[in-house]
Amino acid sequence: MRHLLTAALFAPLLIAAAPAPDTDVRSAAKAFDQAQLSGDKAALERFLAQDFIIVRGSGKQVGREDFIAGWLTPGVTFEPLTIFDSVFVPLGPQAAIVGGRVELRGAENGKPFVERFHYSDVFAWRDGRWQVVFVQVTPTPAS
Repeated sequence: MRHLLTAALFAPLLIAAAPAPDTDVRSAAKAFDQAQLSGDKAALERFLAQDFIIVRGSGKQVGREDFIAGWLTPGVTFEPLTIFDSVFVPLGPQAAIVGGRVELRGAENGKPFVERFHYSDVFAWRDGRWQVVFVQVTPTPAS
């Protein structure tokens, strides 16, 4: 009985502490995308969980530091990003998948490039903020 009473007393606090995944995480996802495109190392470090993992289109799995380094490559610039076929899958009050299909355009040492892929970013509510814990990238052919 005591546990039920304790749970009843703290339930409102737990609900209040839980984020609203359908709005807050979408804003976090946009900010995370912008941090990547602009090469904002501090923002990327804030967004990525310490145990972050990405599975690249090649199938190679790497961690946080490799992911950040990829967005900070000297001589690489990116154009603004448009996301097609947006995906939002709530996984409860403290997790969600945000993804879609993109055509990433930019230049490396002045030479233009285009990469087309689907992505899924898994966000988790940790330490009072949304953090990216997992990313999966799948290359797609030109449309």
